[in-house]
Amino acid sequence: MITVRELELLGVPEGTAYRRCRHGEPWQRLGPGIVALHNGEPTWRQQMIAGLLHAGDHTMITGRAALRLHGLRSGPAPERVHLLVAHTRQVRSWGPFHVERTSRMPRVVERAGLAVAPLPRALTDEARLMTDPTAIAELFAEPVRRFLVTPQELLEELDAGCRKGSAAPRAVLRALLDGVWSGAEFDARAWWLAQPDLPAARFNVRVRDLSGRSIGIVDVLVEELGFAWEIDSVEQHFATPEQVEATVRRARALRAVGLHLVSTRPSQRRDDPDGVLQDLRDGLAIAAALPPARALYDVPQLS
Repeated sequence: MITVRELELLGVPEGTAYRRCRHGEPWQRLGPGIVALHNGEPTWRQQMIAGLLHAGDHTMITGRAALRLHGLRSGPAPERVHLLVAHTRQVRSWGPFHVERTSRMPRVVERAGLAVAPLPRALTDEARLMTDPTAIAELFAEPVRRFLVTPQELLEELDAGCRKGSAAPRAVLRALLDGVWSGAEFDARAWWLAQPDLPAARFNVRVRDLSGRSIGIVDVLVEELGFAWEIDSVEQHFATPEQVEATVRRARALRAVGLHLVSTRPSQRRDDPDGVLQDLRDGLAIAAALPPARALYDVPQLS
């Protein structure tokens, strides 16, 4: 990747550079004044380099493209290069290059030889452009689960920036602080809280027997009743025999310490929410009639 201005300094006239970018010629134009010295399909890395050349000095990649460079893989592949430039710069977005002017340029970090925004900033810059809370939960959950960033760091980054587009990310972060670790769990939590007759619950709670041995983490726990709700991570017809066996063993261990367990497949809550709600009501009634569970509980901390 090279700019036409740099080519001129190397002795290639501007007209020659653009002529070599015509159809069938050996070069191609990737942006205003930016040339790839080949005519094949540009790689994603070459597009990112072209974006940095387009935005000029003192710029960096942020958003989903930056997240890929930070090593995150959840969510769809980036479709454009999101770039940060100082608010005093007059650089326009063009084609696949989305240029955002900011008065709060972060400290640049280097990933794979490219200038990239720090992880908390890249995450919140992407989240502000999103409207689906479940997708935002998936975006945040991977780095939080991997302890690459904390919900508190993301909240601080949101507080420091513009309020526009921050409402949905804030709601997701409240759920993360409440123990939610994925988009599916975010949906389940929101659905549970929206049911007026379901009791208060905790989310992603580790269950131990009275000796302190860990049995597993349940998605939803009503502690005073000894009731657990599990959202099966894999539909039954997609599960491997090993996954089915592991699920059975885990359920047996939870019931052995006195928990009453209700399991729901993801498609059930989507296709038959009334039936799932009735299953939960019935399960809560059964749990209330059983002796207290012989278990200890704690919520794994993500912050």
